[in-house]
Parts: sequence; structure tokens; C-alpha cells
Amino acid sequence: MRSGRETEKVNPVLLRRVAENYMALEREIRIVVDEVAGPVCTTCPHVCCKASYCLRTLRNPWYRFLFECFGEEGVIWERREPPPGLGPTGCIIRVGRYAYCYVYNCRAILASLSPFAGEVFQEISDLLKNVGLNFLGKRHLTDVSCWEEITAARLRFLDEKIKEGTKRFHALRSLLFMDKPGM
Repeated sequence: MRSGRETEKVNPVLLRRVAENYMALEREIRIVVDEVAGPVCTTCPHVCCKASYCLRTLRNPWYRFLFECFGEEGVIWERREPPPGLGPTGCIIRVGRYAYCYVYNCRAILASLSPFAGEVFQEISDLLKNVGLNFLGKRHLTDVSCWEEITAARLRFLDEKIKEGTKRFHALRSLLFMDKPGM
């Protein structure tokens, strides 16, 4: 049986604040991912992206909400080849991208970095996955299938994890680019 706190109605202000915080962290991560992976991905003859990954954004109410509120136009969701989110320079899903898409870094991406920078970049890539851990008890934020699973208590929990993830991101980003002046 659920406690009253678990079934507490989601306040739109809380939902918007948590979404904006998540979106801000995702955008910061996205900038680093684009800078590191972009040059490798644009010259790669292999396509890692699959339409099924893009469609998880549509099926997950949280990701879809983020995309619809903060994302840009241009994703052709009905398209399967190439995948809807794949553009000429990589993923065009700028906000609300499936968290596990950030996690995957092929050998070529990691080989473009020093071993230390590769470890730091992988940790940055893992941040959104880590933020979503245990959102639904032992299940991940990526497993959300309906709005009823997004409760006020879970949003507050997610917001705390976003704050921790943001602090970690800034520490990692400074390590990743510490050998590049002006970064």
C-alpha cells in the first residue's frame, strides 16, 4: 500500500523546476559529448544509433515531457532509417534524450582521448544514467511508463540527484579540459 506522501499530487511548479534542472544538466553534458564525440562520429562509417533507442524518448513520459517542453523541432519520429534522432553530425535530440544513449562511447571515441580523459569522459557520459537510478524503487527513470509513476516524492528525490550530478559534472568537466587553456 502506498503512503500518502507517495501518492501526493504533483505540483506543476515542482514538475517544471525539476524538469528545468534536469534539462540544464543534460544540456551541459550534451555540450561536452558533442565536443568530444562529434568529431569522431561525423567521420565514422558505422551507425550506432537505432530507431528503437529514439522511440524510448516517446514512450517514456518524462523524456517526452522534456522534449516537448524544451526540445527543438526537426526530429522526424515516424522515420526508421536513419533513426529519427540521427542527423548529419550526430544525435539531434537535444533535450529528453534517452539516458543510456549518453552512456555508450565506442572504442573510437575513447581512443581519441588519453586514458585519463577517457575515464573522465565516460563518467560524464554516465551522469544522467546515475541521476535516474532508483527513481522507481530499484528501477530506473528510463523505466517510467506512465505519469502515475511520477510522484512528487520521486520528483524531489530526482531533484536532489540532479543537484549532486550537476556538482559532479562541474568537477569532472574541469578535469577533462584541464589541459586545454580557456576551457
